[in-house]
Amino acid sequence: MIEKFKQRVSRKFVGSYRPKIDGPEKASGRAQYADDMTIKSRFPNMLYAKVLRSPYPSARIKNFDLTKAKTLPGVITIMTYKDPEFTSLKLTNAGWTDCVDTVTWDRMMFQIRDRRVLGEYASWVGDEMGIAVAAESEEIAEEALKLIDIEWEVFPFVLDPIEAMKKDAPLVHPDLSTSNVLLPEPTGGPDVYEEKGDVDSDFEKADCVVEVASTHHNATQGAMDNWCCLMHWTKDQLTVWSNSYAADQLRMHISEMIGLPLHKIRAIASYVGGQFGRGDTGEQPFLLITSLLSMKCGRPVKYRHNRHESFINSRQPAIYTCKAGAKKDGTITSMYFKSIGNVGAYADLSMFALKFVPKELAEMVLAHIPNLRMESYGVYTNALPGCMMRGVGNSQFNLIFAHIIDELAEKLGMDPIDLCLKNFAHEWEQLPSKSLVAVLHEGTQRIGWKEKRHLPGKGQLIDGVKKRGVGFSCHPSWHAEWQEERRGKVQVNMTLNPDCTLLLNAASIEVGGGSNTCNVLGCAEALSFLGIKTEDIHWTSMVDTNDGIKDCVQTDSSVSFLQSEVMIHSAIELKERLLEVAGEILKLRPDQIDIVDGRIVVFGKPSLNMTVKELLRKGDNAPITISKSRSPDVKLTGIPFFANFAEVEVDTSTGKVEVQKLYVINDCGTVMYASGAEGQQIGGQCMGMGEALTEEIIYDKTTGIPLNFNWIDYTIPTMADMPDIDPVLLEVWKGTGEYGACGIGEGTVSCTPGAILNAIYNAIGVRVNDIPIKPEKILKALGKD
Repeated sequence: MIEKFKQRVSRKFVGSYRPKIDGPEKASGRAQYADDMTIKSRFPNMLYAKVLRSPYPSARIKNFDLTKAKTLPGVITIMTYKDPEFTSLKLTNAGWTDCVDTVTWDRMMFQIRDRRVLGEYASWVGDEMGIAVAAESEEIAEEALKLIDIEWEVFPFVLDPIEAMKKDAPLVHPDLSTSNVLLPEPTGGPDVYEEKGDVDSDFEKADCVVEVASTHHNATQGAMDNWCCLMHWTKDQLTVWSNSYAADQLRMHISEMIGLPLHKIRAIASYVGGQFGRGDTGEQPFLLITSLLSMKCGRPVKYRHNRHESFINSRQPAIYTCKAGAKKDGTITSMYFKSIGNVGAYADLSMFALKFVPKELAEMVLAHIPNLRMESYGVYTNALPGCMMRGVGNSQFNLIFAHIIDELAEKLGMDPIDLCLKNFAHEWEQLPSKSLVAVLHEGTQRIGWKEKRHLPGKGQLIDGVKKRGVGFSCHPSWHAEWQEERRGKVQVNMTLNPDCTLLLNAASIEVGGGSNTCNVLGCAEALSFLGIKTEDIHWTSMVDTNDGIKDCVQTDSSVSFLQSEVMIHSAIELKERLLEVAGEILKLRPDQIDIVDGRIVVFGKPSLNMTVKELLRKGDNAPITISKSRSPDVKLTGIPFFANFAEVEVDTSTGKVEVQKLYVINDCGTVMYASGAEGQQIGGQCMGMGEALTEEIIYDKTTGIPLNFNWIDYTIPTMADMPDIDPVLLEVWKGTGEYGACGIGEGTVSCTPGAILNAIYNAIGVRVNDIPIKPEKILKALGKD
């Protein structure tokens, strides 16, 4: 941070710089995570579960013999795909919802059911399948799995989506589907999901036409907190402790699949150590397997992934092409996007990334392009499922978007900044977008765009072999309030104690982004009439479905303002209640009284003035509880923009890319918590840089085995790799409500790869658009391989 951001409206708490409210808890080790809540001392008779993981990319269990495993001391029970508890379960998937809403099995977001719970078929190396063990220790459970004699039927496999689309390709789900293409068009024609105008006709008459391609690989989320759950069946009640960040949806998932009524399932969760999209595929089969093991044993059963097993899904790789036509003055008249997504072994929420998000982008950024076609194909392969990761769908799209802007601007002889301003805005805004103007202006000023940008590859040589360049990418934000309609009611409970401290139950499982701090700041701001301070507010960190309040899931930073908007209405009602209490105690009408800075003010009778605390002590000392529900305001307000600017240095002798500086500019509408927002901006760059330069899951193409499911060979950038980062917060656009904010946490990662790739091109004059851009790819592009 070079300088603090400037608030549009001065506020006491909201928008401030301060430590996170949970900082002391986490730093001292007192914060309770799933693994902490489910230790042996709390559950002395706890068992540990392990599930067989397939050694083959495509196979079926033909026969098995459990004799040796059953005789191993410490093995309590073994369940298999032949047991009625599993044969009776419905087909499902692991992504019923993106966690914005709570849904039943029949309302899952995409109706593709390709997962059997503990099924006999495996579709990738590492697939959890077939046989589950509950034992006195994890080590015993693992040893028992090794002792099981299994006869396998091994099938041909396919890892490449282009190969998988061919008619003679091995089928990933031969028992369920006749094609590897998800939801193919019945006519066999192109799968066009968004179209307006006539792109083909416009390309023929356009003054300038450019066509580009990019490949986005399968990075993994890198969450440090591996999946963990403990299921405890007692009499007719199942209690679930987990690090799912969607407690209500977890309860619904178990109820719908196992058949227990909701009141017989209790889901409890506390802090989650980062999830970055991993938790969005929260309907994981192992949650059901562990539940059924506990129900069979009558003992608590714990299941957790180790680091290797935590590679359970990834960002969906996508091959994108884009063709654009424009007039000489830079007006873009037509765009055609086509994507082929490698969904891996299971569909889950793949179509969210391939169609749902780009379709939204059509109205948020491409609305002023008169001719538009968007086409996409999700393709099964025998690889790690590719699904949800921070920036889902947006990151894949932005890579090609950044490329086409830069390439088209170069061909037109324009600055790409001007090309963006001339063409991109949301559906309800005139060109140029005020938000985009502000964001790009701030970025160009910070990086010194006009001074540092040069013709591609024509910059000054440094040390005879190094070249520098600058690049940028921009994108619309998402998760403005109107986009949150699917959440339904957002609920908040406030309880004011007689000593004027407050219990805040804004049910949301904190994943590290700081939305809990936003809630406390929003609460203090709304209750400013009480003179309340943040330390007077206790935020409830434990989410428990038995509390009867629906959790508001942190799918983006939208939680940072949605619950604060509810608190404004809660505060109004609380003040009314306090005035009624004051009137009863002081024998006055409520309209004769006000509350200012924590004091009761009686009009015309200053001798009756007192603190609210003093007033409440004169009453019955009963806490005052306000429960409030509010649906998101769906007034269409558009969205703000954000952009990343990058400066890189490329060593043309080794191919090494060093990012010198990153500038991250977000128009937030209203910044709810400045320290947290800047933390999101900075943290997102580690993920964005990793995806651009180093992170990649690598397979042995002859066996289908993934080779780098660890933090040594899967290279996430470290602190030593990170450049100087300048986070910039703006308040230009405004949505609905008191704050009119928009989420930024998810998007901060999306523009980084595109900005870096454009900067590399500016430095060396040749393009590499297959990420990650490792040194060998640079050398090959330079003709030095």
